[in-house]
Amino acid sequence: MVFRIAILLAATSLAAMPSVCHGQELDEFPDSALTRGQWQQRLEQARRRSEEFVANARANNIPAEEFDRDAEASERAMNDHTLQPGDIVATNKGLFIFTGKDEVRGTSNFTLAPKPPPRP
Repeated sequence: MVFRIAILLAATSLAAMPSVCHGQELDEFPDSALTRGQWQQRLEQARRRSEEFVANARANNIPAEEFDRDAEASERAMNDHTLQPGDIVATNKGLFIFTGKDEVRGTSNFTLAPKPPPRP
C-alpha cells in the first residue's frame, strides 16, 4: 500500500512539472555582455556614489526644517486653549505640566514634568 502511494505521488509530481523551463534567458539581461573591466568600473562607481550618500547623510544629520516643524508643533501645543490644569504636553524640549496660573498662555503656565523613577 505504501509503495503504491509513493509511486502515485512520484507520478503526479512528474506530471505537474512543466516540460519547458520558463526562466529568463541570459540575453535578456542588459549587463550580460559586460566585460570584467566594465563590471568592475560600474561597481567602483556605485561604491563611490554610496560613500558620497553616506557622507552627505552624516553631515546633514537632521534638516533644519524638521527642527522648525518640531518647534512650531511644540509652540502650538503650549498655546492650546483647551488645556486644563494638570494636562501634560509633550514638546521638543521634554514633557511639561500645564499649571494654568495666568490667563495669558505662555511658558510661565508650565512646569517641567518630573522624570519617572527607574524601573527595577
